[in-house]
Amino acid sequence: MTATHTAPYGFPHNLFALLRRAGNLMAKGMLAVAIIFMAGMIAVATAVAGLALAAFAIILRLSGSRDDAPQTRYEETADNGTITLEAKKTPRGWTVE
Repeated sequence: MTATHTAPYGFPHNLFALLRRAGNLMAKGMLAVAIIFMAGMIAVATAVAGLALAAFAIILRLSGSRDDAPQTRYEETADNGTITLEAKKTPRGWTVE
């Protein structure tokens, strides 16, 4: 009785090894593409959030009240009579005139 023994590195083994390597390479490629895609999405989301913050800051800056700040009168008594001082609010603080 004669039996033939297939070589361990014959045709089916080489084909399966090739398919396994191709599968591993495709999985690594898909992971790399997914990482790059997520990094791009994070960059876009950060840019949108920055633009929204800038727009909100501009809206707040432009929507400030246009009327004059209420003037407050302070009276001070001097030797020769009464002096009235007027104070109004400026961007740098209160100014007394």
